[in-house]
Amino acid sequence: MKRNFFYFAWRELTRSANLSKNRAAKGVLIFLALYFSLVAIFMGFNLSNALSENSSGESIISAFNSLVFIYLGFDLVLRIMVQNLPTFGFQPFLILPVKRKRIARYMLNKSLLHFFNVLPLFLILPFTFNTAVNQLETPVLIVWLASLILMIFVNHFFAIYIKWRTNESNYFFYGFLATAAAVVAINYFGLFDFATTFGKLFDLVIQYPLTVVIFPIVIAALYFLNHNYLLSRFYLDEISQKKKEGNTYNFSWLNNIGEYGKMLSLEVKMIARNKRPRTTAIMSGLFIFYGLMIYKDVKPDSPEFIFVLGGMFMTGIFSMMYGQFFPAWHSRYYPLLMAQNVKMKQILQSAFFLMAATNIIFYLLSLGYMYISPKVLYIHFVVMLYNVGINTWVIFAFGLTSRKSIDLEQKAMFNYQGMGASQWLISFPILIGPLAVYGVLTLLFGTTVAYIILGTLGLTGIILHPRLIDYFTKQYLRRKHKMIAAYKAT
Repeated sequence: MKRNFFYFAWRELTRSANLSKNRAAKGVLIFLALYFSLVAIFMGFNLSNALSENSSGESIISAFNSLVFIYLGFDLVLRIMVQNLPTFGFQPFLILPVKRKRIARYMLNKSLLHFFNVLPLFLILPFTFNTAVNQLETPVLIVWLASLILMIFVNHFFAIYIKWRTNESNYFFYGFLATAAAVVAINYFGLFDFATTFGKLFDLVIQYPLTVVIFPIVIAALYFLNHNYLLSRFYLDEISQKKKEGNTYNFSWLNNIGEYGKMLSLEVKMIARNKRPRTTAIMSGLFIFYGLMIYKDVKPDSPEFIFVLGGMFMTGIFSMMYGQFFPAWHSRYYPLLMAQNVKMKQILQSAFFLMAATNIIFYLLSLGYMYISPKVLYIHFVVMLYNVGINTWVIFAFGLTSRKSIDLEQKAMFNYQGMGASQWLISFPILIGPLAVYGVLTLLFGTTVAYIILGTLGLTGIILHPRLIDYFTKQYLRRKHKMIAAYKAT
C-alpha cells in the first residue's frame, strides 16, 4: 500500500483541474528556481575570496561555519512562508485497513523532495571543491560536509513542525514571530553573537568528527515529533471538529460609522477569519521594520529618494497587497453579495476607508524612524497622502479587470492562485508611478516643490473622493455580471 500512495498522489496530480492552469505562474517559479540556483553556484565559487578579506585572522572554514546560522535563519523563514506542507488526501484511507503510521511516514518522506533541500547544495558543493578540499583532510572533509547536509534536513523538519503549529494556532504564530524578532534584535545590537556561537558547532565537528552523530539524533527527534503530530490528527472526528471550529470576532461597532459601516464590518471579518487575507495583513504589518534595512546607513547627505521609497512601502504596503486582489477577495460569495441589500457604493466606500485608515496607522507607526532623520515626518506624510488620494483609485481602476476568484484558505506568500494580468501589472503604477513623478519633479523644480505637488495630488484625490466613488460605482455596476460569470468559471 505504501507503494500505491505514490500512485494515488500521481493520479491526484494528473487529474487535478489546476494542472493546466497558471502556466505563466509556474514558468515564473521555474525561472526563479534556476536564477537562485545560478546565484548560489556563483556565490559558492566566490565565497572563499570574500571570507578571506573579512575573516579577521580566523580560518576560512571557521568564517564559513559562522555564516551557516544566518543562512539557516533565512531558510527557515522562507520555508515557513513559501514551502507547502506535505499533504495527501488521507481521509478515504482512514476507513480502510491501512496503518496510520504508514500514511504519516509517507507524508513526511514525500516532503523531502523539495527545492529548498537542494538549493543549499549549489552553495556548499562549489565552496567545498574550491576551498575546503585544500584545507581539510579527506575523512574530516567528509564528516564536515555530512554535518552541513544533515543540518539541511534538521531545518526542513523543524520548519514543517513550526508551520503546522502556526497554521493551527495564531498564538503560536505570534510567538514564533516574537522569538525571531528577539533573536534578530539581540544579534543586531551585539548583545549575543548567535552566528559565531552556532558556527563553533561545526568547528567542533572538524576537531572531533564523532560529534556528527548529534545531527542524526536531532533529525530523528524532529521526525518523531512531526510523526506524532500527524498521528494525533488522523481521526475523522478530529477532522470534522476542525472544520466546525472557528474564531468569532465582534465588529458590530463598525456599523455606527456610517452607511458603509456594515460592509466595512464584513471586510474586517473576512480578513480576520480567513488565512490568506489575514496572513496578507500580518505580512503588511511586518513591513514597518523595512526601515531598519534601508535607513540604517542613511547619512545627512544621503538622497531623500530613499525616504520616499521607504515611505511608499511602509505606509502603503497594506493597500498595495490587499488592493491587488480587490474585489476578488469577495469572489466566492460575490453573486450572493450582489443579491443582498448592499449597494456597490458601500463596498467601494468601505474599501476606501479601510485602505485610508491603514495608511494613516502605518504612517504613525513609521514616525519611530524620526530618530534616524526628522525628514521622515514630512516625507512619509506626503507619500501617505499620495497613497490615499491617488493609489487607491489606481487600485479601483485595476479592480475593474478582476476575473479570477480567490481561495481565502490558501497561503499568501508565493501563492499565484487567482493571479491574473491585472495583478501583475498593478505594481508598476502603484510603485514606479509616484517614484517617477517625484524624480521628474525633483529634476525640474527641486525637492520642496516635488513634495508640495505630490501632497497636493493626494489631497485633491481625498477631497474629490465622493465624486470618484460615484464614478467607480457606475463602472463596477456595468461590469457586475461579467465579474460574477468570471468568478464562477474560476
